[in-house]
Amino acid sequence: MKNLIKILTVVIVTALMMSCDDEAETIDFTADFYTDLAGFEESSECTAPKIILNTQVGAGTGTLIGAFETTITFCVDPNTFEYDNGVGSFIGENGDEIHFVGSGQVFPSDHPDYDLEFQDTFTITGGKGRFEDASGTLVSDSYVKNETQRTDHIWTGRITLDD
Repeated sequence: MKNLIKILTVVIVTALMMSCDDEAETIDFTADFYTDLAGFEESSECTAPKIILNTQVGAGTGTLIGAFETTITFCVDPNTFEYDNGVGSFIGENGDEIHFVGSGQVFPSDHPDYDLEFQDTFTITGGKGRFEDASGTLVSDSYVKNETQRTDHIWTGRITLDD
């Protein structure tokens, strides 16, 4: 009986130690950034009716990643402004990266300073450095000014980091 108790104690302690190594941390995430239109052209990467590849480049700051640069591409229907195949990343000054994908719809904006807006969900698909196995979702709060071709963004959500 004493041996059984010793064996069970070892098994329980080992299981607890192993579970601590696999814990993930989920935190609130915010990215405050801008993007500028870098390209808007027909592309073989896109399929009808979303035939225009829109490329955006910019910079900002985000939780844990700090100052970052970003490039985001997506295929857009020029008639409806629905988009898909959105792919992007936040690239921190230290080389850490957060990768994400998404799709959605751009609408006319009632905001007095902007022409268009979108509030869509993007999925975190990993990254590099401390974000290699990251997951989570981000919701865009983004506004486009046609005159300058600039989009102002605040994306919020939750990011899970595997330890």
